[in-house]
Amino acid sequence: MLLVLTNTEDATADYLLGRLVEAGVDFLRLDTDTALQRIKFAYTPGSPLINIDGKWCKPEAFSTVWYRRPEKLIPTHAGAQYPEDECVLDEWSEALEGFFSHIPRSKWMNYPAANALASRKLEQLSTARTIGFRIPETIVTQSPDDLRAFFHMHDGQIIVKPMGKAYIERTDDRGDSIIFTNQVNKSDLDDLSDLRDCPTLFQQCVNKRSDVRITVVDSAIHAFELFANDESGTQRCDIRRNNMQDVEYRPIDLPVEISDTVRALMSFYQLRFAAIDMAIAKNGDWYFFEVNPNGQWAWLDICGVGTIYKSFLHSFALPAN
Repeated sequence: MLLVLTNTEDATADYLLGRLVEAGVDFLRLDTDTALQRIKFAYTPGSPLINIDGKWCKPEAFSTVWYRRPEKLIPTHAGAQYPEDECVLDEWSEALEGFFSHIPRSKWMNYPAANALASRKLEQLSTARTIGFRIPETIVTQSPDDLRAFFHMHDGQIIVKPMGKAYIERTDDRGDSIIFTNQVNKSDLDDLSDLRDCPTLFQQCVNKRSDVRITVVDSAIHAFELFANDESGTQRCDIRRNNMQDVEYRPIDLPVEISDTVRALMSFYQLRFAAIDMAIAKNGDWYFFEVNPNGQWAWLDICGVGTIYKSFLHSFALPAN
């Protein structure tokens, strides 16, 4: 049986699980933000048990675990929160992690520790360059002088983007914000007083022909070029703007050296799934931007590609090796 660990708001899981039903794949979905309303736990040495919706399961009951988007556990009782709640949640977390640690690593997509290892942008860039990808020249700095020097080194063609969370939630009437990748203009260098507030990532701006999203599921690699122009008619700095409503998608065959390096990256991080963002420059060079070991992919199928979910069906219908 496939075990899906996610949360109640996960539209990608909703999309795929509907197709698993159609394909007759046996699965159990556990949304961790509501899990404590559905589960019980028991343990004797060597024999952890979890009861989900009244059914007791051993670790060996699960042929594959899809570690999708689990969220924090939430107490079952409504109303005010108490200091003791944190202790209760800690105990639940220890119990559940103790159960899941009995499931062999090979059965996970992806193993949580592998996800964590592959989730740091700066380490990704270092690793990508080491294994053979071309990456944009990059600095992380709090120094106005260093930023100005980097700007001039690249003839004013640099971008800035977040290293971590790119979504700002607000409780006032201003609404939430998404931090996109943005080109740095010369006027932005006039006042850099806030640069000292935190380390900030700047990169050489790639003169892009197109963006490329590469989705890997076990041995299957799905690659698509993404096209969207800005007001000047050139490929947009951040393809995600406009909710990607104006993006054109085309399947693309990867050059052998790129597909080989993608597989080397997956092997290095011991991942079964990843979403990799790259770009093709107008001169034909391929640039690696980042790898998301737990990235979105259903939107590609929904937009008409309709092939990635078949790789998941194949991987989930068969026991992991």
